[in-house]
Amino acid sequence: MNVEVFNKLLNRILEYALIFFMAMMVFSVVWQVFTRFILNDPSVFTDELSRYLLIWIGILGGAYTFSIKRHLALELLVSRLKTRNQHVLNIVISCFVLLFSSVALVYGGWNFMMTTLHHNQVSPGLSIGGHQLLIGYVYTVVPFSGVIICYYACIDILKSIYQIVR
Repeated sequence: MNVEVFNKLLNRILEYALIFFMAMMVFSVVWQVFTRFILNDPSVFTDELSRYLLIWIGILGGAYTFSIKRHLALELLVSRLKTRNQHVLNIVISCFVLLFSSVALVYGGWNFMMTTLHHNQVSPGLSIGGHQLLIGYVYTVVPFSGVIICYYACIDILKSIYQIVR
């Protein structure tokens, strides 16, 4: 399997995961409104479920938008540079993204996730199968998305290097 096929597969998985999480969040909010205003007996788990799904959608969505190059970018400077210098600037930017995502998201996210798991922090209103959800599982999205961003930053660096030496 070559890199482009793997990238398409990874993007497709991210797309479907984001669609699924968004649908779950919409259903959760609609259910909350229905139980609160129609049944006058609000559901206890939907508020936290929606909050955690929003976290996952936001962070995974950031990784996905980085992969398809739809993230916030300042093109004014880049468009005025020569093609070679654009690739050099892309390498520098991708190196900073790689540094940030590896330190803050992967390393920091992993430590934060493990700390919350070690201290057995639980969600006050969300239980699965009679067991309280450990908050650390909610934070698994941070290092996971960090790894995805690191992967795409490395791919961008390699593509830019290839364009320079070509």
